[in-house]
Amino acid sequence: MVEPLLYILLLSLLVITVSVFVFEDLIYIVIIFGVYSSIMALVWQQLNAPDIAITEAAVGIATTVLMIAVVSRVGRRPH
Repeated sequence: MVEPLLYILLLSLLVITVSVFVFEDLIYIVIIFGVYSSIMALVWQQLNAPDIAITEAAVGIATTVLMIAVVSRVGRRPH
């Protein structure tokens, strides 16, 4: 029963990766990156690698927070 869920998660990773190129607002791109990192942590958990899943979640949260701080200082639209 794990395999269909894994395939759905991997397909959603592909959709999320392509959706980064659709948006121009940087805050949306950062949010999409956070969702990507969360789903990737779920994929690692499904592959029975909980240590990598925890690391992915921690690094994803930290980089998302840092990127939100940078976007709030720089501006939401690229110049």
